[in-house]
Amino acid sequence: MKKVLFCIVCLNMALLCFGQPVKIKLVAEREAFVLFGDERYDLKKGETRWITLEGENMYGKRLWSNEECFLFLEAGDSLEVVLHENNELELKDDGSVCAARNNWLRKADLLKQRLKYARLIPQMLPKEYEGLNLERVCDSMNVWLATYLKEYPADRKNFEKVMRTEFKYYRLLEENGIKSSKTTFQEFPGEVLAQFAEVIPDAKDDRVVYSPSYWRMVEVYVDYLRIEDPGKLQGKGDRIYENEVKLAKYFPKGAVRDKIAYTNLDNILYWVRPDGRGDFDKCVERLAPRYAGVLREKLIKQDADRKDRKLVPENLYPSLSGETVNGERVDLSSFKGAWILLDVWATWCGPCCNEIPFLAEMEKRLQGRNIEFVSLSVDKLADREKWVKMVREKEMKGVQLRLTGKKSELNEMLCISGIPHFAIINPAGELVWNGLPGVSYGLIYRILKEVPVR
Repeated sequence: MKKVLFCIVCLNMALLCFGQPVKIKLVAEREAFVLFGDERYDLKKGETRWITLEGENMYGKRLWSNEECFLFLEAGDSLEVVLHENNELELKDDGSVCAARNNWLRKADLLKQRLKYARLIPQMLPKEYEGLNLERVCDSMNVWLATYLKEYPADRKNFEKVMRTEFKYYRLLEENGIKSSKTTFQEFPGEVLAQFAEVIPDAKDDRVVYSPSYWRMVEVYVDYLRIEDPGKLQGKGDRIYENEVKLAKYFPKGAVRDKIAYTNLDNILYWVRPDGRGDFDKCVERLAPRYAGVLREKLIKQDADRKDRKLVPENLYPSLSGETVNGERVDLSSFKGAWILLDVWATWCGPCCNEIPFLAEMEKRLQGRNIEFVSLSVDKLADREKWVKMVREKEMKGVQLRLTGKKSELNEMLCISGIPHFAIINPAGELVWNGLPGVSYGLIYRILKEVPVR
Protein backbone atom coordinates (compact mmCIF):
# COMPACT_ATOMS: atom_id res chain seq x y z
CA MET A 1 0.00 0.00 0.00
CA LYS A 2 2.85 2.39 0.86
CA LYS A 3 4.44 1.70 -2.52
CA VAL A 4 1.17 2.47 -4.28
CA LEU A 5 0.80 5.75 -2.37
CA PHE A 6 4.40 6.65 -3.13
CA CYS A 7 3.82 6.04 -6.84
CA ILE A 8 0.68 8.16 -6.80
CA VAL A 9 2.54 11.02 -5.09
CA CYS A 10 5.39 10.80 -7.62
CA LEU A 11 2.93 10.75 -10.50
CA ASN A 12 1.11 13.79 -9.16
CA MET A 13 4.39 15.63 -8.70
CA ALA A 14 5.41 14.75 -12.27
CA LEU A 15 2.09 15.99 -13.62
CA LEU A 16 2.45 19.16 -11.58
CA CYS A 17 5.92 19.84 -12.94
CA PHE A 18 5.03 19.02 -16.56
CA GLY A 19 3.85 22.10 -18.36
CA GLN A 20 4.99 24.52 -15.66
CA PRO A 21 6.58 27.55 -17.33
CA VAL A 22 10.31 28.11 -17.45
CA LYS A 23 11.32 31.62 -16.44
CA ILE A 24 14.56 33.36 -17.39
CA LYS A 25 15.38 36.68 -15.77
CA LEU A 26 17.67 38.97 -17.75
CA VAL A 27 19.42 41.60 -15.62
CA ALA A 28 21.30 44.25 -17.60
CA GLU A 29 24.06 46.15 -15.79
CA ARG A 30 24.87 47.69 -19.18
CA GLU A 31 23.06 48.43 -22.41
CA ALA A 32 22.94 45.12 -24.24
CA PHE A 33 21.04 42.84 -26.56
CA VAL A 34 20.40 39.15 -26.06
CA LEU A 35 19.67 36.56 -28.72
CA PHE A 36 17.70 33.65 -27.33
CA GLY A 37 16.31 31.07 -29.72
CA ASP A 38 14.73 33.04 -32.59
CA GLU A 39 14.14 36.17 -30.51
CA ARG A 40 16.21 39.29 -29.88
CA TYR A 41 15.86 41.29 -26.65
CA ASP A 42 17.23 44.83 -26.43
CA LEU A 43 17.86 45.99 -22.87
CA LYS A 44 18.76 49.34 -21.39
CA LYS A 45 21.23 49.70 -18.55
CA GLY A 46 19.53 48.78 -15.27
CA GLU A 47 16.63 47.04 -17.02
CA THR A 48 15.25 43.64 -16.02
CA ARG A 49 13.40 41.49 -18.56
CA TRP A 50 11.63 38.17 -18.07
CA ILE A 51 11.44 35.44 -20.73
CA THR A 52 8.76 32.79 -20.21
CA LEU A 53 8.74 29.43 -22.01
CA GLU A 54 5.56 27.36 -21.90
CA GLY A 55 4.07 24.19 -23.33
CA GLU A 56 7.00 21.74 -23.16
CA ASN A 57 8.68 19.78 -20.41
CA MET A 58 12.22 20.43 -21.68
CA TYR A 59 14.06 23.11 -23.65
CA GLY A 60 17.50 23.24 -25.22
CA LYS A 61 18.34 26.71 -26.52
CA ARG A 62 21.28 28.94 -27.31
CA LEU A 63 21.67 32.28 -25.55
CA TRP A 64 24.09 34.86 -26.89
CA SER A 65 25.28 38.22 -25.58
CA ASN A 66 28.98 38.84 -26.32
CA GLU A 67 29.43 35.16 -25.67
CA GLU A 68 27.33 32.10 -26.47
CA CYS A 69 26.09 29.51 -24.03
CA PHE A 70 23.81 26.51 -24.40
CA LEU A 71 21.02 26.22 -21.83
CA PHE A 72 19.15 23.06 -20.86
CA LEU A 73 15.96 23.84 -18.99
CA GLU A 74 13.14 21.73 -17.58
CA ALA A 75 9.56 22.62 -16.74
CA GLY A 76 9.41 24.76 -13.61
CA ASP A 77 13.04 25.94 -13.87
CA SER A 78 14.03 29.52 -13.15
CA LEU A 79 17.37 31.03 -14.15
CA GLU A 80 18.86 34.50 -13.70
CA VAL A 81 21.24 35.78 -16.36
CA VAL A 82 23.32 38.85 -15.47
CA LEU A 83 24.91 40.98 -18.19
CA HIS A 84 27.81 42.65 -16.38
CA GLU A 85 29.35 46.02 -17.22
CA ASN A 86 32.63 44.31 -18.14
CA ASN A 87 30.73 42.42 -20.89
CA GLU A 88 30.84 39.16 -18.98
CA LEU A 89 27.74 36.98 -18.79
CA GLU A 90 26.87 35.31 -15.49
CA LEU A 91 24.38 32.54 -14.79
CA LYS A 92 23.48 33.42 -11.20
CA ASP A 93 24.19 30.56 -8.82
CA ASP A 94 21.16 30.52 -6.51
CA GLY A 95 21.79 26.99 -5.24
CA SER A 96 19.23 25.46 -7.61
CA VAL A 97 19.75 22.41 -9.79
CA CYS A 98 18.95 24.58 -12.82
CA ALA A 99 21.79 27.01 -12.07
CA ALA A 100 24.23 24.17 -11.31
CA ARG A 101 23.31 22.32 -14.50
CA ASN A 102 23.69 25.31 -16.78
CA ASN A 103 26.94 26.47 -15.20
CA TRP A 104 28.20 22.91 -15.74
CA LEU A 105 27.24 23.26 -19.41
CA ARG A 106 29.20 26.52 -19.65
CA LYS A 107 32.25 24.77 -18.20
CA ALA A 108 31.94 22.00 -20.83
CA ASP A 109 31.45 24.54 -23.63
CA LEU A 110 34.56 26.42 -22.50
CA LEU A 111 36.60 23.22 -22.75
CA LYS A 112 35.32 22.66 -26.30
CA GLN A 113 36.33 26.23 -27.18
CA ARG A 114 39.80 25.61 -25.81
CA LEU A 115 40.13 22.62 -28.12
CA LYS A 116 39.41 24.97 -31.05
CA TYR A 117 42.13 27.33 -29.81
CA ALA A 118 44.52 24.40 -29.40
CA ARG A 119 44.09 23.65 -33.10
CA LEU A 120 44.02 27.19 -34.48
CA ILE A 121 45.93 29.49 -32.10
CA PRO A 122 47.63 27.33 -29.44
CA GLN A 123 49.69 30.29 -28.20
CA MET A 124 46.52 31.77 -26.66
CA LEU A 125 45.97 28.79 -24.35
CA PRO A 126 47.05 28.71 -20.70
CA LYS A 127 49.99 26.38 -20.09
CA GLU A 128 47.86 23.67 -18.44
CA TYR A 129 46.04 23.16 -21.75
CA GLU A 130 49.13 22.53 -23.86
CA GLY A 131 48.65 19.45 -26.05
CA LEU A 132 44.89 19.48 -25.59
CA ASN A 133 43.20 17.01 -27.94
CA LEU A 134 39.76 15.50 -28.58
CA GLU A 135 40.42 12.41 -26.46
CA ARG A 136 41.40 14.50 -23.45
CA VAL A 137 38.36 16.77 -23.84
CA CYS A 138 35.93 13.82 -24.05
CA ASP A 139 37.53 12.06 -21.07
CA SER A 140 37.35 15.23 -18.98
CA MET A 141 33.68 15.83 -19.80
CA ASN A 142 32.78 12.26 -18.89
CA VAL A 143 34.54 12.59 -15.53
CA TRP A 144 32.89 15.98 -14.88
CA LEU A 145 29.45 14.59 -15.71
CA ALA A 146 29.88 11.63 -13.35
CA THR A 147 30.91 14.01 -10.56
CA TYR A 148 28.00 16.34 -11.28
CA LEU A 149 25.43 13.51 -11.28
CA LYS A 150 26.68 12.27 -7.92
CA GLU A 151 25.92 15.69 -6.48
CA TYR A 152 22.64 16.12 -8.37
CA PRO A 153 21.24 12.59 -8.92
CA ALA A 154 17.81 13.95 -9.89
CA ASP A 155 19.34 15.12 -13.17
CA ARG A 156 19.92 11.51 -14.22
CA LYS A 157 16.32 11.43 -15.41
CA ASN A 158 16.76 13.60 -18.51
CA PHE A 159 19.99 15.57 -18.45
CA GLU A 160 22.25 12.51 -18.37
CA LYS A 161 20.60 11.09 -21.50
CA VAL A 162 20.97 14.41 -23.31
CA MET A 163 24.64 14.69 -22.32
CA ARG A 164 25.55 11.10 -23.23
CA THR A 165 24.02 11.77 -26.64
CA GLU A 166 25.89 15.09 -26.84
CA PHE A 167 29.25 13.42 -26.11
CA LYS A 168 28.64 10.73 -28.76
CA TYR A 169 27.85 13.14 -31.58
CA TYR A 170 30.29 15.85 -30.52
CA ARG A 171 33.11 13.31 -30.91
CA LEU A 172 31.74 12.14 -34.27
CA LEU A 173 31.49 15.69 -35.62
CA GLU A 174 35.01 16.57 -34.45
CA GLU A 175 36.56 13.35 -35.79
CA ASN A 176 35.15 14.10 -39.23
CA GLY A 177 35.94 17.82 -39.22
CA ILE A 178 32.31 18.89 -39.59
CA LYS A 179 31.80 22.54 -38.73
CA SER A 180 28.73 24.76 -38.85
CA SER A 181 28.48 25.21 -42.63
CA LYS A 182 26.34 23.13 -45.00
CA THR A 183 27.64 19.67 -45.97
CA THR A 184 25.57 19.24 -49.16
CA PHE A 185 27.50 17.16 -51.76
CA GLN A 186 30.21 16.31 -49.20
CA GLU A 187 31.19 12.66 -49.59
CA PHE A 188 31.90 10.44 -46.59
CA PRO A 189 33.23 6.85 -46.45
CA GLY A 190 30.59 4.15 -46.05
CA GLU A 191 31.59 3.31 -42.48
CA VAL A 192 31.34 6.97 -41.48
CA LEU A 193 27.89 7.30 -43.09
CA ALA A 194 26.81 4.25 -41.11
CA GLN A 195 27.79 6.07 -37.92
CA PHE A 196 25.92 9.18 -39.05
CA ALA A 197 22.85 7.04 -39.73
CA GLU A 198 22.61 6.22 -36.03
CA VAL A 199 20.74 9.51 -35.67
CA ILE A 200 17.67 7.61 -36.97
CA PRO A 201 17.39 4.88 -34.30
CA ASP A 202 18.54 7.35 -31.63
CA ALA A 203 15.56 9.54 -32.56
CA LYS A 204 13.23 7.04 -30.86
CA ASP A 205 14.03 8.85 -27.61
CA ASP A 206 12.56 12.37 -27.83
CA ARG A 207 15.12 13.73 -25.37
CA VAL A 208 17.99 13.53 -27.90
CA VAL A 209 16.54 16.52 -29.76
CA TYR A 210 17.94 18.75 -26.98
CA SER A 211 21.57 17.80 -27.71
CA PRO A 212 23.19 20.49 -29.94
CA SER A 213 25.70 18.04 -31.45
CA TYR A 214 23.01 15.44 -32.12
CA TRP A 215 20.94 18.06 -33.92
CA ARG A 216 23.96 19.22 -35.94
CA MET A 217 24.51 15.61 -37.02
CA VAL A 218 20.84 15.34 -37.97
CA GLU A 219 21.30 18.38 -40.23
CA VAL A 220 24.36 16.76 -41.82
CA TYR A 221 22.52 13.50 -42.44
CA VAL A 222 19.44 15.28 -43.81
CA ASP A 223 21.75 17.08 -46.28
CA TYR A 224 22.91 13.63 -47.43
CA LEU A 225 19.35 12.25 -47.61
CA ARG A 226 18.13 15.24 -49.63
CA ILE A 227 20.69 14.52 -52.35
CA GLU A 228 20.83 10.72 -52.33
CA ASP A 229 17.30 9.82 -51.11
CA PRO A 230 18.16 6.12 -50.63
CA GLY A 231 14.59 5.27 -49.56
CA LYS A 232 13.05 7.10 -52.56
CA LEU A 233 10.74 9.06 -50.24
CA GLN A 234 10.89 12.31 -52.21
CA GLY A 235 8.75 13.14 -55.21
CA LYS A 236 9.68 15.12 -58.32
CA GLY A 237 12.33 17.78 -57.77
CA ASP A 238 9.93 20.65 -58.39
CA ARG A 239 7.85 19.60 -55.35
CA ILE A 240 10.25 21.56 -53.18
CA TYR A 241 8.13 22.18 -50.09
CA GLU A 242 6.49 18.75 -50.06
CA ASN A 243 9.86 17.01 -50.35
CA GLU A 244 11.25 18.92 -47.38
CA VAL A 245 8.46 17.50 -45.22
CA LYS A 246 8.88 14.00 -46.69
CA LEU A 247 12.56 13.97 -45.68
CA ALA A 248 11.47 13.92 -42.04
CA LYS A 249 9.81 10.53 -42.64
CA TYR A 250 13.23 8.88 -42.63
CA PHE A 251 13.01 9.34 -38.86
CA PRO A 252 10.56 7.69 -36.43
CA LYS A 253 7.54 9.66 -35.26
CA GLY A 254 8.35 12.00 -32.41
CA ALA A 255 10.18 15.18 -31.47
CA VAL A 256 13.06 14.74 -33.92
CA ARG A 257 10.83 14.14 -36.95
CA ASP A 258 8.62 17.10 -35.99
CA LYS A 259 11.60 19.41 -35.66
CA ILE A 260 13.15 18.29 -38.96
CA ALA A 261 9.96 19.02 -40.91
CA TYR A 262 9.68 22.43 -39.26
CA THR A 263 13.36 23.33 -39.67
CA ASN A 264 13.43 22.31 -43.34
CA LEU A 265 10.48 24.57 -44.14
CA ASP A 266 11.76 27.39 -41.94
CA ASN A 267 15.13 27.32 -43.73
CA ILE A 268 13.49 28.07 -47.10
CA LEU A 269 10.70 30.33 -45.85
CA TYR A 270 12.37 33.44 -47.29
CA TRP A 271 12.25 32.00 -50.83
CA VAL A 272 8.58 30.98 -50.85
CA ARG A 273 7.20 32.12 -54.20
CA PRO A 274 3.78 33.79 -54.36
CA ASP A 275 2.57 31.26 -56.94
CA GLY A 276 3.68 28.41 -54.66
CA ARG A 277 2.26 29.82 -51.46
CA GLY A 278 -0.71 27.43 -51.52
CA ASP A 279 1.59 24.39 -51.65
CA PHE A 280 3.70 25.80 -48.83
CA ASP A 281 0.64 26.46 -46.65
CA LYS A 282 -0.50 22.84 -47.14
CA CYS A 283 2.90 21.64 -45.91
CA VAL A 284 2.69 23.94 -42.87
CA GLU A 285 -0.67 22.35 -41.99
CA ARG A 286 1.07 18.97 -41.73
CA LEU A 287 3.47 20.19 -39.01
CA ALA A 288 3.04 19.69 -35.28
CA PRO A 289 0.68 22.48 -34.08
CA ARG A 290 3.34 24.38 -32.11
CA TYR A 291 5.61 24.55 -35.17
CA ALA A 292 2.79 25.37 -37.60
CA GLY A 293 1.83 28.34 -35.42
CA VAL A 294 5.39 29.70 -35.45
CA LEU A 295 5.67 29.46 -39.24
CA ARG A 296 2.27 31.10 -39.78
CA GLU A 297 3.38 34.05 -37.64
CA LYS A 298 6.63 34.33 -39.62
CA LEU A 299 4.69 34.20 -42.91
CA ILE A 300 2.38 37.01 -41.77
CA LYS A 301 5.39 39.17 -40.86
CA GLN A 302 7.15 38.31 -44.12
CA ASP A 303 4.03 39.18 -46.15
CA ALA A 304 3.81 42.54 -44.38
CA ASP A 305 7.48 43.29 -45.06
CA ARG A 306 7.01 42.50 -48.75
CA LYS A 307 3.69 44.29 -49.19
CA ASP A 308 5.07 46.99 -51.49
CA ARG A 309 7.75 44.88 -53.18
CA LYS A 310 7.27 43.24 -56.55
CA LEU A 311 8.09 39.54 -56.32
CA VAL A 312 6.98 38.14 -59.68
CA PRO A 313 8.74 39.42 -62.81
CA GLU A 314 6.50 40.54 -65.67
CA ASN A 315 9.14 39.74 -68.28
CA LEU A 316 9.10 35.95 -68.46
CA TYR A 317 12.21 35.75 -70.63
CA PRO A 318 15.07 37.80 -69.21
CA SER A 319 16.84 39.64 -71.99
CA LEU A 320 20.29 39.72 -70.44
CA SER A 321 23.86 39.98 -71.63
CA GLY A 322 27.31 40.30 -70.17
CA GLU A 323 31.01 40.14 -70.98
CA THR A 324 33.36 37.20 -70.58
CA VAL A 325 36.78 37.49 -68.90
CA ASN A 326 38.14 38.04 -72.44
CA GLY A 327 35.76 40.94 -73.07
CA GLU A 328 33.41 39.14 -75.46
CA ARG A 329 29.67 39.93 -75.31
CA VAL A 330 27.32 36.98 -74.65
CA ASP A 331 23.51 37.12 -74.74
CA LEU A 332 21.48 34.79 -72.56
CA SER A 333 19.23 34.08 -75.56
CA SER A 334 22.15 32.29 -77.24
CA PHE A 335 21.55 29.37 -74.88
CA LYS A 336 17.94 28.87 -75.96
CA GLY A 337 17.22 25.16 -76.29
CA ALA A 338 19.05 24.32 -73.05
CA TRP A 339 18.08 24.65 -69.41
CA ILE A 340 19.85 27.60 -67.79
CA LEU A 341 20.79 27.98 -64.14
CA LEU A 342 21.37 31.69 -63.66
CA ASP A 343 23.44 32.75 -60.64
CA VAL A 344 23.55 36.50 -59.98
CA TRP A 345 26.48 37.22 -57.66
CA ALA A 346 29.44 39.51 -56.87
CA THR A 347 32.99 39.08 -55.61
CA TRP A 348 32.28 41.35 -52.61
CA CYS A 349 29.29 39.23 -51.50
CA GLY A 350 30.28 36.72 -48.79
CA PRO A 351 27.21 34.45 -49.14
CA CYS A 352 27.75 34.43 -52.94
CA CYS A 353 31.36 33.28 -52.56
CA ASN A 354 30.28 30.61 -50.06
CA GLU A 355 28.11 29.09 -52.81
CA ILE A 356 30.98 28.74 -55.30
CA PRO A 357 32.28 25.31 -54.15
CA PHE A 358 28.73 23.92 -53.98
CA LEU A 359 28.03 25.20 -57.49
CA ALA A 360 31.23 23.58 -58.76
CA GLU A 361 30.31 20.23 -57.20
CA MET A 362 26.79 20.38 -58.61
CA GLU A 363 28.13 21.15 -62.10
CA LYS A 364 30.38 18.10 -61.83
CA ARG A 365 27.48 15.85 -60.79
CA LEU A 366 25.23 17.11 -63.58
CA GLN A 367 27.89 17.03 -66.27
CA GLY A 368 26.55 15.96 -69.68
CA ARG A 369 22.99 17.13 -69.07
CA ASN A 370 21.34 19.77 -71.22
CA ILE A 371 22.13 22.55 -68.75
CA GLU A 372 24.11 25.78 -69.05
CA PHE A 373 25.45 27.14 -65.77
CA VAL A 374 25.59 30.92 -66.18
CA SER A 375 27.12 33.05 -63.43
CA LEU A 376 26.40 36.74 -63.90
CA SER A 377 28.54 39.02 -61.73
CA VAL A 378 27.24 42.49 -60.84
CA ASP A 379 30.73 43.77 -60.02
CA LYS A 380 31.30 47.32 -61.25
CA LEU A 381 33.66 48.08 -64.14
CA ALA A 382 36.19 49.40 -61.60
CA ASP A 383 36.27 45.90 -60.02
CA ARG A 384 36.56 44.02 -63.30
CA GLU A 385 40.12 42.79 -62.62
CA LYS A 386 39.11 41.60 -59.18
CA TRP A 387 36.31 39.57 -60.81
CA VAL A 388 38.64 38.13 -63.47
CA LYS A 389 41.19 37.20 -60.81
CA MET A 390 38.61 35.36 -58.68
CA VAL A 391 37.17 33.47 -61.67
CA ARG A 392 40.66 32.28 -62.63
CA GLU A 393 41.99 31.56 -59.12
CA LYS A 394 38.91 29.56 -58.14
CA GLU A 395 38.84 27.88 -61.56
CA MET A 396 35.15 28.68 -61.87
CA LYS A 397 33.51 26.62 -64.61
CA GLY A 398 30.34 27.21 -66.59
CA VAL A 399 29.69 30.51 -68.36
CA GLN A 400 31.25 33.38 -66.42
CA LEU A 401 29.86 36.81 -67.31
CA ARG A 402 30.00 40.31 -65.87
CA LEU A 403 26.91 42.46 -66.24
CA THR A 404 27.58 45.38 -68.58
CA GLY A 405 24.10 46.87 -68.35
CA LYS A 406 22.45 48.68 -65.45
CA LYS A 407 22.15 46.75 -62.21
CA SER A 408 18.87 48.54 -61.42
CA GLU A 409 17.34 47.18 -64.65
CA LEU A 410 18.50 43.66 -63.78
CA ASN A 411 16.99 43.96 -60.30
CA GLU A 412 13.71 45.17 -61.79
CA MET A 413 13.66 42.45 -64.43
CA LEU A 414 14.19 39.55 -61.97
CA CYS A 415 12.72 41.21 -58.86
CA ILE A 416 16.08 40.86 -57.10
CA SER A 417 16.22 42.10 -53.52
CA GLY A 418 19.56 40.54 -52.60
CA ILE A 419 22.30 38.26 -53.89
CA PRO A 420 23.09 35.49 -54.50
CA HIS A 421 19.98 35.19 -56.64
CA PHE A 422 19.30 31.92 -58.44
CA ALA A 423 16.83 31.35 -61.28
CA ILE A 424 16.08 28.52 -63.71
CA ILE A 425 15.09 29.10 -67.34
CA ASN A 426 13.69 26.26 -69.43
CA PRO A 427 14.71 25.44 -73.05
CA ALA A 428 11.82 27.54 -74.38
CA GLY A 429 13.28 30.57 -72.63
CA GLU A 430 10.67 30.75 -69.85
CA LEU A 431 11.67 31.81 -66.37
CA VAL A 432 10.17 28.80 -64.54
CA TRP A 433 11.88 29.28 -61.17
CA ASN A 434 13.00 32.61 -59.76
CA GLY A 435 14.56 33.47 -56.42
CA LEU A 436 15.54 29.94 -55.35
CA PRO A 437 17.47 29.02 -52.19
CA GLY A 438 21.23 28.69 -52.66
CA VAL A 439 22.79 25.67 -54.35
CA SER A 440 24.11 24.64 -50.90
CA TYR A 441 20.54 23.69 -49.88
CA GLY A 442 20.44 20.94 -52.52
CA LEU A 443 17.00 21.92 -53.84
CA ILE A 444 18.28 23.26 -57.16
CA TYR A 445 20.15 19.97 -57.67
CA ARG A 446 16.93 18.01 -57.09
CA ILE A 447 15.21 20.06 -59.84
CA LEU A 448 18.05 19.92 -62.38
CA LYS A 449 18.83 16.25 -61.80
CA GLU A 450 15.71 15.45 -63.84
CA VAL A 451 17.05 17.27 -66.93
CA PRO A 452 17.97 14.65 -69.59
CA VAL A 453 21.48 14.12 -70.91
CA ARG A 454 22.28 16.07 -74.08
